Amino acid sequence: MKIFINENEIEIFVGATVESAIRKFDKKILFEIQKGYSDACDQYGNHVSLSGPLHENSQIIIKKISK
Repeated sequence: MKIFINENEIEIFVGATVESAIRKFDKKILFEIQKGYSDACDQYGNHVSLSGPLHENSQIIIKKISK
């Protein structure tokens, strides 16, 4: 299925989680999210859990967290 991360199209398996999609896109970004340096949000700006499910055309936006 097709999803988008920061406007980049990613092809991922049906049933994928946010974590598996970000891992495929960029492992460094996944590490930053796990350490609290970045956050994953949907297209409306809502936080999404790494264990959250994805569906066709899901959009994930990665945002840096300023401390």
